[in-house]
Amino acid sequence: MSGRNPSEIWDETVDEGERRLRRGTAGLLSTGIFGGVDVMLAVLALTVVTGALSVALPEQIAHIGGSLFFGIGLVTLVIGRSELFTENFLVPVGTVLRRRASVLDLARLWAVTMAGNLIGLAVLAAMLTRAGLVPPETWEAAGTLADTIDERNLLAAFLSAVLAGTVMTLFTWVAHAVELDVSRIALAMLIGFLLAAPSLNHAIVAAGEVTFGVLAGTAAAADWGTLAWNIPVSVVGNLAGGLGFVTLARLLQARGEPGAPDSSGEDGKGPVGVVDGRGRRASV
Repeated sequence: MSGRNPSEIWDETVDEGERRLRRGTAGLLSTGIFGGVDVMLAVLALTVVTGALSVALPEQIAHIGGSLFFGIGLVTLVIGRSELFTENFLVPVGTVLRRRASVLDLARLWAVTMAGNLIGLAVLAAMLTRAGLVPPETWEAAGTLADTIDERNLLAAFLSAVLAGTVMTLFTWVAHAVELDVSRIALAMLIGFLLAAPSLNHAIVAAGEVTFGVLAGTAAAADWGTLAWNIPVSVVGNLAGGLGFVTLARLLQARGEPGAPDSSGEDGKGPVGVVDGRGRRASV
């Protein structure tokens, strides 16, 4: 069965990106905070199930079982239309390439969204470490996740971040490619497992895992220094994977479709091009 035309999907993401980039700062910060909350809900689902299973199963098997539930947070993220920092490596980038927004607009979106994500996850993590709110096994599982991030050397952390950026940006693309919410839910659960099972170094997810483990006091090696060095490494790696692998590849795919505008804004039938929202001609 053939799917939607890639150039049609790309055009749709450009329109969506323009909507995001036109949000006020307060709106961006608010949706970013809820995105951070969604991530911590995913970490909560992962650690609760992992902790419960670890009572009777080996640690690695328990982690795989818990990873099956991580996607719950991605479901609330996508269906609830919150904002996650790495979600914006494809959608608004296309808008900037179409010259319907500036690079400064994109930088503002990234900065404010990430700040909101970190605020949201920190608040929820602090709540989850209050005595009696979650089982002790959940805290133990959170500490193990934090130590997993801390144990990686710089190269391993960067390569894991590249893969995480690739996976999350691919999720953004396929979520726009499907038309039913039930399909998006299924994709969120699958991508969630793919992120959580190997503990990929996603900037916001890893920040949530380390924050939870450190605040719970169950991390053997991870501390606030882990968060300080891992955030820049994960951000750079996520950008490399999301922009370099997925966004560039999908741009070339969209341009290569029959009848799609080429880099000059013309297709094979004449100088029709694409006119952006400000009346200027732009390419895909």
